[in-house]
Amino acid sequence: MGLSIDKEDFSPLEYKQFSIRLYQCLDTLKELIQKPGFGQGKKMIGAELENYIVAQNGQVLPINTLLIEQAKNPNYTVELNRFNLEINLEPEALDATVFSRLQHQLEINQQYLQSIADQHQAKIVPIGILPTLEAKHLMSEFMTDMARYQALSKFLWQSRGKDFRVHISGDDEVQLTSPHVTLEGANTSFQFHLMVEHHKFAQVFNAIQLTTPLVLAIAANSPIFLGKSLWDETRIALFKQSIDSRHRGNMNWRQPSRVTFGHGWVRDNAWELFAETVALYKPIFPILSEQDPLEATSQGEIPKLEELSLHMGTTWPWNRPVYSHHDGGHVRIEMRAMPAGPSAIDMCANAAFATGLALGIQSNIEEQLAVMPFRFAEYNFYRAAQNGLEANILWPDAKQHQIVEMPISQVIEQMLPIAAQGLSKLDIAQEESNFYLGIIQKRIKQKISGARWQKYMLYKLEQNSNRQQACSDMLNMYMQQQETGKPVTEWPLK
Repeated sequence: MGLSIDKEDFSPLEYKQFSIRLYQCLDTLKELIQKPGFGQGKKMIGAELENYIVAQNGQVLPINTLLIEQAKNPNYTVELNRFNLEINLEPEALDATVFSRLQHQLEINQQYLQSIADQHQAKIVPIGILPTLEAKHLMSEFMTDMARYQALSKFLWQSRGKDFRVHISGDDEVQLTSPHVTLEGANTSFQFHLMVEHHKFAQVFNAIQLTTPLVLAIAANSPIFLGKSLWDETRIALFKQSIDSRHRGNMNWRQPSRVTFGHGWVRDNAWELFAETVALYKPIFPILSEQDPLEATSQGEIPKLEELSLHMGTTWPWNRPVYSHHDGGHVRIEMRAMPAGPSAIDMCANAAFATGLALGIQSNIEEQLAVMPFRFAEYNFYRAAQNGLEANILWPDAKQHQIVEMPISQVIEQMLPIAAQGLSKLDIAQEESNFYLGIIQKRIKQKISGARWQKYMLYKLEQNSNRQQACSDMLNMYMQQQETGKPVTEWPLK
């Protein structure tokens, strides 16, 4: 979020001053993105990986601050719950071998972090939701002791006026309530950042929105929550419900969720998304930076716009713009829907597929959107999360100029050559493109994803044991296979 947050309560005056600064940031950004040179710096990618920390028996281990203190790496940060931590990877130049370098970074960081965890008989596990997680692990005592998280939980609960409620149905069903936001900490993701030329931002962002359901279905890795078999990507439903601060009964209009797929296609540029967020959501942390954006601009500086970045960090669209003042200023796209795991090679394949799809269809995205209402893309997103590779979605038929219902696996297969074209536009090496998209192709051929592997193994193991033991055994097999570094398509199904 950028700015440091060291207290839990704020005065009306602080919120008023923050709102004034927020709109100053918006006005400054509107002018800034029109200036020559904005968004013209060297193109980069970046990523953040959230992990679980577990004991040898597969139960969560709340030692994130201890591991980070011992690791002494500023790129490692705590997360909401004490059994999660995040690795912030160094940005990589968007060139021929960017994804293999990203994979190397992931592997090196995971190995180093695991070497620290070994001293505490702990395991570092990238997985969307830990299958052995129990309700007792989602109590307030497992929340990381930081004012930021306490203030966030208090604000969202007070906005709602009652406990958060989660109700998710899949093969099984989960219903529970909580007075705090630790349920959200059950979700861990692989967040991928992509820089594009700013004059192409709207095209690429819309292309990402349209194709996110395809990426989500093939990347799914979160099927088990509290021992229940739910959605292929249960994170999507759990994240939205676990911090839903809306109180519908007191509103005469449809109050938007802070966790959202979006509110419509982008028409012109990234500023629309920032303005939309400021207009729709109340600030949570009214912390003022030392820099006045108007004064900085008048002195020829590129403003940091820290208040705007802070506010954007308190809403959680599955794809969102991120402003940076570096290299003349730019806005990059953060893709947040992909789960953590199964392996580093799998996560990089997901990122390559997402990037290739976005750049592959961006040149004719207007034709796609002309026959694709935004609500259909949102429908596809939730169907993909729920049913993974077994989902049916609505997809534009360019030849017939109409929407047709198709199996998502068929759409993914048809879009693989488009993804290859997109990577080629970025001058990604042919060998690199073939390698990572080949992993996606194998998943389609084998009808396997991390979620499908977990569900299948759980079913097989449960034939000879109870659900709790089957979840533990399945997690143990998952961790063993993860250590091989192989993609999930090469994990045994026995």
